[in-house]
Amino acid sequence: MEQLFTIGQLSKLFNIKVPTLRYYDEVGLLKPAKINNKTHYRYYSTQQFERLNVITYLRALDLPIDAIKQFFDARDINKLEAMLREQKLQVQKQITALENIDRRIDARINQVEDAVNSIWDKIEIVDLPAIPVVYLDEDYRPNDDIELPIVTLRKRFGLDKNIFLGKIALAVSKENLLREQFDSYNGLLLILEPGDSGDATGTLSAGKHIRLRFHGTHDTAAIQYQKLLQYCQKHNFEISGPAIETALIDYGITDDFDKYVTEIKFPIKDN
Repeated sequence: MEQLFTIGQLSKLFNIKVPTLRYYDEVGLLKPAKINNKTHYRYYSTQQFERLNVITYLRALDLPIDAIKQFFDARDINKLEAMLREQKLQVQKQITALENIDRRIDARINQVEDAVNSIWDKIEIVDLPAIPVVYLDEDYRPNDDIELPIVTLRKRFGLDKNIFLGKIALAVSKENLLREQFDSYNGLLLILEPGDSGDATGTLSAGKHIRLRFHGTHDTAAIQYQKLLQYCQKHNFEISGPAIETALIDYGITDDFDKYVTEIKFPIKDN
């Protein structure tokens, strides 16, 4: 006499939840060998074990239910091979996406550590590499709502689905910098980081830069710009490009205003 197993017994044997087995029945993937007409209890035979093993294996490979049904309907080696090759491509894409996320996380950890361990209120001369950016040519003032321009920037360049997108920075043109007009920004930048998708529309120039990091925000940046200009005049440096102002630590990371960190830098050259 054929041995039958209840859905509960099958669940324990294969470590598969009962609702999952019921769902397999509902979609026609694994029908019970017998259903009691009075109690509606489902019973399974050992002949279905192999099919359930295959289902479990294919689900472990993250194949969708519809694809598994198609395989069982066809029962064809070529069909299975094609399914597995397609799934391999999807897995490779997931691996690439996770590697990109991992690089973004590493970059963000390094940025936070760098910001926290910064030397405050000290003017530095640093040699920086070229940095890829996406640029939005839009005027902005410190009291304006910056979130809308950021959304606009991401939408325009198809970056709205990116995770852990790069830092947002503000640009002060060389002309405004020399006029000491620090309360008017001429553009908004999205600094692309390792692992970010999307194409850069420009770069921040490589070479010698003057840099200052301080506790505070855009609202307290004017005096810091003046310090940098005075330093350039004293040491006979020529400003060769726009200033880039970046909130390294702000309300997006902490509610403690005393821990906010802002960086100002711009390219220079010797006269």
